[in-house]
Amino acid sequence: MFLENVIFMGTPQFGVPTLELLSKTKFKPVLCITQPDKPKGRNQKLTPTEIKVKALELNIPVIQPEDINLPEIVKKLEEIEPDIVVTAAYGGYFKKNIRLLPRFGCINLHPSLLPKYRGPAPINYALFNGDEVTGNTIFKIVAKMDAGPILYQSITKIEKKDNYTDLYKKLSLQGAEDVLKVLEKIESDNIEKIRQDETKVTFTSKILKEDMIIRWNDPAEKIKNQIRGLAEKPGAVAGFRGNRIKIIEVEVLDQKSHLIPGVIKEIIKNSGIIIATADYDLLLKKLQPAGKKIMGVYAFSLGARIKPGEIFTNGF
Repeated sequence: MFLENVIFMGTPQFGVPTLELLSKTKFKPVLCITQPDKPKGRNQKLTPTEIKVKALELNIPVIQPEDINLPEIVKKLEEIEPDIVVTAAYGGYFKKNIRLLPRFGCINLHPSLLPKYRGPAPINYALFNGDEVTGNTIFKIVAKMDAGPILYQSITKIEKKDNYTDLYKKLSLQGAEDVLKVLEKIESDNIEKIRQDETKVTFTSKILKEDMIIRWNDPAEKIKNQIRGLAEKPGAVAGFRGNRIKIIEVEVLDQKSHLIPGVIKEIIKNSGIIIATADYDLLLKKLQPAGKKIMGVYAFSLGARIKPGEIFTNGF
C-alpha cells in the first residue's frame, strides 16, 4: 500500500514542523489547505497563515476555502484522489463526504493524551492544571470532535520552567516525527486502532478574555499556572497604575502572604518584585508592558520607580 497523494491541512505555526518534515519525504503533500488570510495588527493588514507561508516556500500548491465542505472544494479534492488527509490545527469541521474521500481517511495531530483535553486549548489546560506530563495523539477523524480511534501517542515531560510557548514548540516538533511514524505504519499495514475510553474524557474551551485576567486573591500556585499557561502569548494580564501589563514569569515563594493580595511587599535587587496573594508570596520575574517587549521585573521597577505598598490590580 502506497500513500502517494497526501493532502495537508493546517493553519498556525503548530503544523509547520509537520509540513516541513513531510516535504522532505516521499509523503510530500500534493496540496495544502489552510484558512483564508486575515487582517492583523494595528493597520489590519491582510496576513497569510503560517502554514500558507511555509507551503509556498516549499512549492506546495495552496488553497484557502472559507468552508472546506463547499461543493467546488469537494470536487477539487475528488479530482486529486487523495490517499490520506493529514491535519494539524486546521480550525474547521469536515463533513462526512470529506472524511470518507481519502482512501485511508483523515488523521489529526492533537497535542494532548486523548481522551484527556479534547477541544481547542489542550496545551494551555495542561499547564493550568499543573500537569507533569502531556503528549501528542494522532487519531482518525470522525464526526464527533477529537473522538476518533487513536493511532499513535507520544509522551512529553512538562518541565517546571515550561510555559505555553515552550510546550507548544516541543509538541509541534515531536508531532512532526509522530505523523511521519504513523504514515509509515499505515503504508506498511502495521497500524492499530484503539478506541478512546469515553469515561475518561475531559474538555477544553477556547481561551477567552476572562481567562487572561490575573486575580491576586487566588492561591499563588493557581496564579503561577495561569501565567505559565498563557505565556508568552496571549499573556496573563494585570493592572498597574491604571495600565494593562502582561505577567510572563513568576515563582512561588515558601513564605506566607500577610498583606492584601496584589500589594507589593518588597523589591529584590536583580530578581524582581514580591507580591502578596491569597496564600503564599509570588516573585514576579518577567513582564511585558503594553506595546513594549518582555523585560525583567527588576529593571521595570527601576524605570517606573516602584515602591513597596503599591498595588497590582486584576487585569483589564
